[in-house]
Amino acid sequence: MKISELKKGQKVTVRCKHKTLLVDMEAHVAGVRSEVVLLELIRHDGQVVDFSSPHVQIITIYEDGLDMPKAWTNCRIQRRTVDGRQYHALAAPKTSVKVNRRKVSRIILNKSGRLKLSNQSEIVEIMIHDLCVNGIGFECPVKIEEQDIRHLYIQFLDEDREDEEEIKVEARVVWKKELPEGGFFYGCRLVNAEENLGYYVAGKMREERS
Repeated sequence: MKISELKKGQKVTVRCKHKTLLVDMEAHVAGVRSEVVLLELIRHDGQVVDFSSPHVQIITIYEDGLDMPKAWTNCRIQRRTVDGRQYHALAAPKTSVKVNRRKVSRIILNKSGRLKLSNQSEIVEIMIHDLCVNGIGFECPVKIEEQDIRHLYIQFLDEDREDEEEIKVEARVVWKKELPEGGFFYGCRLVNAEENLGYYVAGKMREERS
C-alpha cells in the first residue's frame, strides 16, 4: 500500500524516535496531493510539532481494523500551505509493510475465555491464543463490528495455577482475520487491566524459561 492511498478523514499514528526518546502522536488525513499526504497540523503538548530535524526517525502507522497494522518507515514531514491553510505534508519513500505493534514479549496460552462486548449483554466463549502486558490475540466464533463498540471485556481462569486467579482485561480491536475453518482471529490492544496481569505474565514467562 502506498501512503498516497490513504483517504481523507482517516487517522494515522506518527511515531517519532530520537535516540531513546519515542513519542506517538495521532494525526488526521486532510487530503492527498500527488504522492504527498496532507495532515491536519499535529500538536504535542499544545504546540505545533516541528519535524524538520534530520536526527528524528519518523514512522507512520495506519490501522484499519481489517488486517495487521501497516507502517511506512523513513517518512518526512514538512509544513506546507495549500489554498491558504497550513498542513503537515507527509511523504514516504517506500510502500507500507505489515507490522505487529506488540513489541514486548508475549506468552502463548491457548486457553478458553469469555468475551463481553460493551454494547451487548450476552457472553461469547472464545479461545485466547496469546497475551502480553499490552495486547491479546484470540479466536472468536462471531464477527465483531469494532466500529459499533467501544471496548471488549475479556476474562479467563488459568486452571494450571494453584491460586486459579481470574484475569480480566479491557481491549480494543486493532485488526481481524477471517479463519478458513470458520470464525475470526482478533488482535487487540489492551486499554485497561487489573494489576494482577503483569504478575501473571511475568510468572508464565518464568515457567516457560525453567
